[in-house]
Amino acid sequence: MKISVVDSGSQVTYEEVIEGPTKSTAKKVTSTSDTFERALNQKTVADTTKTATSYKDIFIEASQKYGVSYDLLTAMAEQESGFNPDAVSRSGAMGIMQIMPATAGELGLEHPFDAYENIMAGAKYIAQKLKQYNGNVDKALAAYNAGSSVVDMYDGVPPYGETQSYVKNIKAIMKRGANVPYANYISSSATKEEIEADLKSLLRQMPETENYAVLRNTLAEMNYL
Repeated sequence: MKISVVDSGSQVTYEEVIEGPTKSTAKKVTSTSDTFERALNQKTVADTTKTATSYKDIFIEASQKYGVSYDLLTAMAEQESGFNPDAVSRSGAMGIMQIMPATAGELGLEHPFDAYENIMAGAKYIAQKLKQYNGNVDKALAAYNAGSSVVDMYDGVPPYGETQSYVKNIKAIMKRGANVPYANYISSSATKEEIEADLKSLLRQMPETENYAVLRNTLAEMNYL
């Protein structure tokens, strides 16, 4: 079982995946207090716990693994989904990097709504496109958005408003730097015992205020105390 904790604005999302491929996208969404959201998404959590890492760290790892710039990957994620791991487009593209079901199969992406796996798959896919087009970022992005056949047909970014805006927007985001949220991701390899230990440690670090009680009750309801 794994839990993903992400900053989605007004609530925190917990994603529970039961072992077995048939239930890879089973989800449980729980609204919690602002205190709990802040506690689980503050920088110190990823720095001081064994099971959590930050989105920034995942993008850095993907950049190094596939040889794609961090700025490009994070700009794509901001443009594609606004860093929402549960995003689904009208055409069926899934997750932070908005990967289509057929492409997910080709990339070996088994859990498209898992932030770590989705980012890694997106990095692998854009790396393939960059190699295909000899490092031409415009063509690679256009292929990611509209497909390689269309890019080959026009020998460049096709005259589609959506695709042209997509390429333009990503390059603009790269120039200013993407606003990567400091959301903590709980490793899918973490055991229930390790997650419990980290959450209990987090609870001990908080001052005993009214919000502390809310956090404690929330953890108790989740059966992590």
